[in-house]
Amino acid sequence: MTEPNGARPGPPPVWWTPVAEAEAEVRGARERLAVLGTPSPAPHPGPPVVALVHGLEGGWAGWQPLAGELAGRCRTYALDLPWRAGNRYRWRHHGTPAHWLREALALVPEPVDILIGHSFGANAVLEHLADRDGAPQPRAAVLLAPFFRPESLRVDWPLHDAALAGFRQIIADGVRVGLGRRAQELDPEVLAAMADTTVERIGPVGFLTLFLQFTGTTELDLGAVTVPTLVLAGHGDPSLSDARAAALAAAMPAATVRRRPGYTHFCHAEQPGDVGADITGFLDFPHRPPGGHLPRHHPSHHKGMTMTELLDGTLTTPVGRPRYEGANIRTWIGFKHFMYLTEEAVLQYFRERGAGAETLYHTYGLGLEIVDHSVSLPATLGIDDEVTAIVEPGKPKPGHGAPFKLRLTVERDGETVTVLTGKVRVALVVLKDAPADIQPVPAHLEPYTVPEVAALADAADQEPRTVSDSELSAVLTPAGSGAFLWSWRIPYFYCHFSDRLQHSGYVRALEEVVDRFLEERGISIRTMLVERGWIPVVSRARVHMLADALMEETLHTVFTVQEILKDVMYTATFDTYVHRDGRLVHTATGSIMHGYAVSRGELAGSLAEFDDTTRAALLGDAR
Repeated sequence: MTEPNGARPGPPPVWWTPVAEAEAEVRGARERLAVLGTPSPAPHPGPPVVALVHGLEGGWAGWQPLAGELAGRCRTYALDLPWRAGNRYRWRHHGTPAHWLREALALVPEPVDILIGHSFGANAVLEHLADRDGAPQPRAAVLLAPFFRPESLRVDWPLHDAALAGFRQIIADGVRVGLGRRAQELDPEVLAAMADTTVERIGPVGFLTLFLQFTGTTELDLGAVTVPTLVLAGHGDPSLSDARAAALAAAMPAATVRRRPGYTHFCHAEQPGDVGADITGFLDFPHRPPGGHLPRHHPSHHKGMTMTELLDGTLTTPVGRPRYEGANIRTWIGFKHFMYLTEEAVLQYFRERGAGAETLYHTYGLGLEIVDHSVSLPATLGIDDEVTAIVEPGKPKPGHGAPFKLRLTVERDGETVTVLTGKVRVALVVLKDAPADIQPVPAHLEPYTVPEVAALADAADQEPRTVSDSELSAVLTPAGSGAFLWSWRIPYFYCHFSDRLQHSGYVRALEEVVDRFLEERGISIRTMLVERGWIPVVSRARVHMLADALMEETLHTVFTVQEILKDVMYTATFDTYVHRDGRLVHTATGSIMHGYAVSRGELAGSLAEFDDTTRAALLGDAR
């Protein structure tokens, strides 16, 4: 889209000079192509070489703010391409955007390591990566505000009209940003008239060029792309909505998709500092070997930290399919494996920022601990579903760890279906058995670092009380409570860091205590399946860690039904304790909302309604 040229605070813009110009011929058509930059007198390899690909009706000058942020870390070349401002769109009859991009790249005087494209230019880069045709590939790519259409988004007139409205808005934004400070002095009606004039000049051919590129993205073989690619877009940018971002991440495993709340469609000009930090963090410029090439493996695998802020933006990432282990009733997946997928998404968020669990352990002596995890499950999940996660940082509170909001989606019957919404909090726990050569914890991780789980602000709800062995049962399951107690030894394979019970161990315990409780009350899962055709359904679950439970300790697990809701669901609490040095330590709490679905007969698919027998069993004789 239209590129801005307005002034902005920050590093001075980079000014290039023409280094190559040619009239390239593609399928009988000749188009002027140019490359602007500052060639290095030193032979390649040197600092990484970046080629910048402008958007529709744009130009090389729009890249100057971002190039200023990247100065000193790489050598930048701005390409001047046929879809520049004022073009007549004849080029589109003779070659795809990827073809013209390759002609321009051939003019760059040294091999290109990184391609960075914006909007239409980002899609030209995407097409180049997906349809290589033997052309040299970069080591990495960055796509700013690309367009993507998932298969579930039908091409029809409503989509055309919505795309046209979005096109007009982006053109208007481009005019505003291009005017810089002058836009603030103009009457809004004058500014709107300028935007309308620009749209009229571009005309329907320009819009259709973009629309056809957008609708054709679903045909690209993105699964075959191996080039590590960073995708950046804003939350309010119509080019890449939440659902489209999730679909792109699922279709392109090599892509890291991040949506930032403050980014606009022209983020490379309006938020160049933030975009520059995202790019340099992803590409790990500061950690390149002197004079060396970019590493061929994914930048997120680097051991070095480059980020200065942990909660820096939304990550959209594929998390694969649920494990076969979770298909316990027909091919539906149990709640435990929903939570496992969420855990994987959070771990990937940390990996993408150079703070993966392995790096945290070996470099800083920290254990990444999911300390609070709550989920709502609005739809079923099948064993063959491909799941995409959207991980959005929340607003942190001092002493509470790093908060995240999560959503899991699947593509089903041509639509994007949300199967989970949830919240997760992560603490970085100082390990007792850490490597000897650890480094100091970086400043951006310190707010989330605690000496133990019990040191979190909301962890220890009360002081451990002194209780003798003979009193345990009476204290944990007092008369009239209807509570169920299950005590078990914590095995090493439920633990991590050679020390303590981990989040997934608690999730397993929650699943198992429900099963043991129902069996003890005479309404086991198998009994309800065989006798009534009732299938267990969990709509909500939460596990909240309060203190460490150590390997091979006995975990006393208490399950208590709280309430029956409309005779179709029940809520229950889950609490765990260890008896340590004569004191009862509350290590975790949680909850679950459980019911049944009818699997056969006229009511198949509906929620089962509890009868007197079921209600009495759930509540216990005492109630």
